[in-house]
Formats: sequence, C-alpha cells, structure tokens
Amino acid sequence: MAELEPEPWPGLNDTDAELYYNVGKMRAIAEDLEIALALTQGAGGNRNGVTGSIETLTTYFSLGEEHIGSWPAASAFARSVGSTEADPGGQVSLEGRGQRLAALYKDYVECCQKLVQAIRDSADGYAKTNPGRE
Repeated sequence: MAELEPEPWPGLNDTDAELYYNVGKMRAIAEDLEIALALTQGAGGNRNGVTGSIETLTTYFSLGEEHIGSWPAASAFARSVGSTEADPGGQVSLEGRGQRLAALYKDYVECCQKLVQAIRDSADGYAKTNPGRE
C-alpha cells in the first residue's frame, strides 16, 4: 500500500509560491466595513424615522401576525420571530414585537464588529512581521 504524499501548502517554504497579502487593502476593507456598520450604532431614529440601528430595531421594530398574516404558516413565522416567552427575569418581553429577530440582528452586528477587529489585528500582525510589505 503506497503512502499518501500531501500537497505542499503555498507559502510554507522558500520553494513554494509566494504568499500574497496587502496590509493597506486589509485596512481599507476594515475601514469600509466599519463605515457600513456605523448605521447600526447609536440612538437611531424614532417611530416615524426608523433606521437600522440596533436600538431602533429593538425599541420600535414590530413584527407579528398583524404584519405577516394569521394563516398557519404566517402565524408560525410570527411566533418564531416574536417573543412570547418569559425572559430570564420572569417578565414577558415585548410580546409580538419581533424581538427574536432583533436579537439575531444584534448578534450579526456584533459578529461584523469582531470581523473588523480581526482584519485589523491580522493587518497589524503582517505589518509587524514583514514591515516592508505595507
């Protein structure tokens, strides 16, 4: 039985193809993402001028049967994105206001913020290890 020979990974030794990265582009991407995420931060709007901020979404966002419909599939969807269960403090939190969907949105924004930081950290690492490649 012949042994398997793994394929060489580019950039692991001097004979492989050169590993390509551009610290300036990495930082530019992080900056662009941060600018796009700015709309998700802060107080946002009000009931008449709703924005995409987390605070606006969790305060004014309403999504329930009255918006989606009451036939079985729509009703089930409304229950899945609303919040009709007691929160850990024992209070029913904003029943039928789409709070589950709002919580997912908040988690998404937080993941995007972590991604921006990870890109910046990677760019900093590359800049420190190979300062001439910025």
